Amino acid sequence: MIKIKTEHYVDTIIYSIDKIMKNLKSELKQKIEKLDIGITAEQFVVLDTISGFDKIYQQQLSEIIMKDKSNINRILKILENKGLIEREYGNANNRLVYFLKVTPNGKKLVTDNMPTIKQYIEDIFKNIDNSEIEILHTLSKKFQTDLSDSPRVL
Repeated sequence: MIKIKTEHYVDTIIYSIDKIMKNLKSELKQKIEKLDIGITAEQFVVLDTISGFDKIYQQQLSEIIMKDKSNINRILKILENKGLIEREYGNANNRLVYFLKVTPNGKKLVTDNMPTIKQYIEDIFKNIDNSEIEILHTLSKKFQTDLSDSPRVL
């Protein structure tokens, strides 16, 4: 077990990770919004995530992108009204759910803009090499495992 050697929250790895994530999200949001593609960065993330699955329903989507169900529902309604997604009713885990499906227009929007967005992401990480990215992935997985294994005491 490691011993935390910092005296203040702003000196912890938790603070550092939080600050990095907020800055990354803000930077990417600004760049996506500059594309002027008719949807927000948040809506694009939802659309892109749905496009990566054959069958996904709202609860799964909410868990994957770590947003509450009401926020996801609001975004889904917007995407549906824009003709970018469709809902199809079906069964999952013995429950009636609606599966989310990207329409041809939605697929085109993702496909047309993903190369630019990938370039934005590469530009953000231009000073980090592939081996460092792999280390970051490994550490991230360890954090996730440790967090899911640790008992919650409130």
